[in-house]
Amino acid sequence: MLSMNNIKDKEKMMKYYRTSDMLNLLQYFPELSPVRDLTIVEDEEDYLKNKAFLETFNQNRVDTLKGRTPILGIENSGKSNCFYDTLKKVKEKDSLGVLVLFNINSEPTERYERYAGISVRVDLGEGVFIEAVSKGFDGREVSKSICTHERYFIPWFDLRKVCISNFKKYQIYKISNKEYQKTRDERVKFLESIGLNSLEFNKHIPLEYQEIPDFIWLDVIKNLLKKLEKNEDILRKSGFTNFAISGHTEGKHFAPWQMFDDSRYTRVGNN
Repeated sequence: MLSMNNIKDKEKMMKYYRTSDMLNLLQYFPELSPVRDLTIVEDEEDYLKNKAFLETFNQNRVDTLKGRTPILGIENSGKSNCFYDTLKKVKEKDSLGVLVLFNINSEPTERYERYAGISVRVDLGEGVFIEAVSKGFDGREVSKSICTHERYFIPWFDLRKVCISNFKKYQIYKISNKEYQKTRDERVKFLESIGLNSLEFNKHIPLEYQEIPDFIWLDVIKNLLKKLEKNEDILRKSGFTNFAISGHTEGKHFAPWQMFDDSRYTRVGNN
């Protein structure tokens, strides 16, 4: 078992894809990340040995060492107590794959209860490109380039003047109701595929498109965009000249889990 609270373990944890992304966010934007007590379970023996402790966690992801093929196709509610079953599925796909467990600093929500999923791509000194999906969706859609409902581009030197009253002027795309319906249908299929109750989650996904509320964008502006320019020198010295911060909202706040450089995401244009 590896824990972020152990310095030597932390060095080993940086060798994993998703875990290193989560640790990067905790290092450079600690107030933004909701993640606490990040822990890696290396194998089934490790899990059974520490079972009582590991069952105190409420969130999970799967991961593998950098240089290996990322593990795909293992989806769950994210908020799960079936950790051991998930770990067995991981090992079937990759003998060196691991289970990543953690807690968050708020009451965990279901995947369909979020106001938005948001990905913020940062090109230092150039600009910020934002892709987002709305109510009932989460960070999965934007981080995996499945769909987008709203896009924004903010030139770097506009960061100092962007505010909630002028934010929409930076919008470069908003989905039509017709196209939104297609993304809604796909979202419903996905939530059903991971065993969630359609009678429950359908109530949380609007039939017609509803824009992401201003209070979410205000939170993004205050707690991320305004800090980017202030931290430009630190980020540049650390090699983060092109990176993305991605995740979803918890309650009325943007609470992303990960920060990854341009080797870990596909850069798309601003149109």
